[in-house]
Amino acid sequence: MTRVLVVDDHEIVRDALAGLFKETPGLEVVGVASSLRDATPLLERTLPDVVVADLSLVDGSALELIRALRRARLKGRVLIITGFSDEFAASEALNAGAAGYVLKTQATAELLEAINTVAAGRQYVAPEIASRLAARGRTDEDRGSQREGSQGLERLSPREVEIFRLIVAGCSSKEVARRLCISVKTVETHRTNMNRKLSVRTTADLVRFAAAHGITVAPRVMADPNGEGAAALAGEGSAARVATPQGPSGVVVPVEYAGEASLAGGPRT
Repeated sequence: MTRVLVVDDHEIVRDALAGLFKETPGLEVVGVASSLRDATPLLERTLPDVVVADLSLVDGSALELIRALRRARLKGRVLIITGFSDEFAASEALNAGAAGYVLKTQATAELLEAINTVAAGRQYVAPEIASRLAARGRTDEDRGSQREGSQGLERLSPREVEIFRLIVAGCSSKEVARRLCISVKTVETHRTNMNRKLSVRTTADLVRFAAAHGITVAPRVMADPNGEGAAALAGEGSAARVATPQGPSGVVVPVEYAGEASLAGGPRT
């Protein structure tokens, strides 16, 4: 029996996942949590074999759970489930020690396969991501572009990566501060350092940088000191890859929630 801990800050997704796992033979849901604060103590209390966690939580990154497991010397493994389908997010998670990376747009059967694979001590990467990583690795030109982009991205601290993702997902500094439970002044300090490391000046430059390196950009207006945002950028004919998946009744779901409506509705084809 595989012991599973579910961590997601959206109730409808959390409940859908927990309900699915409870009905799946061989899986036992030992706990559910909506944040890092709630999930961390459950690691030692419930001793999960697999932690199924959304990458971006209300109070930080699920990658912190990997570090928490290591500090406590626990054997549990983290399977990331997310709407971020770019290679940078996957590479970041896998390099940090995630045992698997699943997209919320994948079929339920693939999610269950991922859990079984991770529980068996192997690594699972969404086929879409795995194929792109492999293709990029086989192409000298692509390898050169990746090195060029990584030179900046790899210099970011874990906190700066979190802020980077939230900004290109359409969050203002105030929204970032609220989600990460830090002050707006701290966010602005991180943004200044991040811009320096990536050699950009404005939010629009930052979004262009993300789009140029295959990182998903949300079409939401971002408030920044220069008044520039993703919505304006989307109309500039840039290379931004805008993700606007639709949920029930045609409601547009923000990029970081991609696929959640489908999960809540049951198996997908």
